[in-house]
Amino acid sequence: MSHADMNNCCGFNEAAAAFSWNSPKKAINPYLDPAEVAPVSALSNLITLYAADNEQEQLRREALSDQVWERYFFNESRDPVQREMEQDKLISRAKLAHEQQRFNPDMVILADVNAQPSHISKPLMQRIKYFSNLGRPKAYSRYLRETIKPCLERLEHVRDSQLSASFRFMASHEGLDGLLILPEMSQDQVKRLSTLVAAHMSMCLDAACGDLYASDDVKPEEIRKTWEKVAAETLRLDVIPPAFEQLRRKRNRRKPVPYELIPGSLARMLCADWWYRKLWKMRCEWREEQLRAVCLVSKKASPYVSYEAVMHKREQRRKSLEFFRSHELVNEDGDTLDMEDVVNASSSNPAHRRNEMMACVKGLELIAEMRGDCAVFYTITCPSRFHSTLNNGRPNPNWTNATVRQSSDYLVGMFAAFRKAMHKAGLRWYGVRVAEPHHDGTVHWHLLCFMRKKDRRAITALLRKFAIREDREELGNNTGPRFKSELINPRKGTPTSYIAKYISKNIDGRGLAGEISKETGKSLRDNAEYVNAWASLHRVQQFRFFAFRASGLPVNCDCWLVRRQGNRVTKKQVRRYWITRALMQSWLLLMLVVLPPTS
Repeated sequence: MSHADMNNCCGFNEAAAAFSWNSPKKAINPYLDPAEVAPVSALSNLITLYAADNEQEQLRREALSDQVWERYFFNESRDPVQREMEQDKLISRAKLAHEQQRFNPDMVILADVNAQPSHISKPLMQRIKYFSNLGRPKAYSRYLRETIKPCLERLEHVRDSQLSASFRFMASHEGLDGLLILPEMSQDQVKRLSTLVAAHMSMCLDAACGDLYASDDVKPEEIRKTWEKVAAETLRLDVIPPAFEQLRRKRNRRKPVPYELIPGSLARMLCADWWYRKLWKMRCEWREEQLRAVCLVSKKASPYVSYEAVMHKREQRRKSLEFFRSHELVNEDGDTLDMEDVVNASSSNPAHRRNEMMACVKGLELIAEMRGDCAVFYTITCPSRFHSTLNNGRPNPNWTNATVRQSSDYLVGMFAAFRKAMHKAGLRWYGVRVAEPHHDGTVHWHLLCFMRKKDRRAITALLRKFAIREDREELGNNTGPRFKSELINPRKGTPTSYIAKYISKNIDGRGLAGEISKETGKSLRDNAEYVNAWASLHRVQQFRFFAFRASGLPVNCDCWLVRRQGNRVTKKQVRRYWITRALMQSWLLLMLVVLPPTS
């Protein structure tokens, strides 16, 4: 290049540098000239962050709009092509599940167990893991197919029996869908649900009283019709309204309608606390029956009642004791008593209750000796359709989803029919019966009965007839599983000694720490807590004296019996009676007053 050309190029560069858009750019590495780097201000940082947030928010909105579009506008119900694709997916999944069930049905059973609520799935999975860790695949698979699968099927039947058609209809109302999962709820959830139910009843009352508000002359019968509408809504929830028998319509009503009971009945049906007590009791009973359906209430799991129910009863007793210890009773004169001492001095004390029961039974024994009657010990059991679990812990195939309460009602109905037949036959007896649970919670009775010696065979045969008349074919020639009778031999023991063990193990288990239960394999004293929780949950009356009016003080129980059962006696028998009565009162005074209560 010539010198002239170089000069021309330099002139061009100088001319180009004169313009700002043609000025030389900065170096790529800013560290070459740090003095020329401008500092970044805080405002620019905020602007940058704000722009980034706006960009993220815009992306989120676009994604949300896409989800809304796919859910409400571009779904299978609007697009036939998409609907066919979804149906093909469902069919393929069903085929895959069927193939898995065909080749490995254990996976399907495990999936069904995991799909259950926690109070069902957790204990079942613990048992399944125990069997899987044994290293016996055949036994593990047999356990799933022969025990777990029937339990899940029975669980579905129990749920269907609990949720009646009217109950499902009530759950269809707004906010009451929680009724469908009532056994799975906690106490707080049941409280919220009870508030919603009370609000629904209030709305029903407002709708029924719409015409009454405009009238000044309202008749009592119109108010009762309004009560009937609210009571009908209550009956749909399988709850009996307060004063229902007194206020409901009857064709042959002998007494006038007690209209004064309507305000109190309506106030309860509109009260959230009243509904909480009803729904919580229903929740506990339904939950317990579901646990019985999956064999979690048995000698192999938790005898008589579930462990959860025992813990709830224990916590309830602890709260009651705290309340008693923190309060006092004060009368009009200013005298103060500790509430805990008052409660312990009453029949709520297990020791006093046991002594009272033993005193009454001893009184029956003395009266029987005076009259010359014999004592017989009976045991009556429900048919197999009431028992949910076998002795080996497996589900009973004959079980018909009968509840514990239904087993108790069966025995009560059978006993009532027997007493009618006995009365027609001119037979008489008296005694006491004790209601006890089997290992699966089913009720059975022990009866200590006193009767004339000449009537013993007739009464025993008649009682056996009523005890085994239902499902007779399952017994064959052996009626022992359903009915047992034993004539008490005074040489072996007194009638009181026969029944003492059953009274003690149903109250506090005193004196039975060394005896082991044949059903559960545990100490009878330890089982007393489970038995009390069972009776409280299912509302089973544990003790009952029959053939005389059980009212008044235990000291006078012999007087009731003599008044009801006594016939003409000789002067010698009368003198013996008064001597026995004096001894009995002295013994009762020693047991109930002088001796301190024992725990």
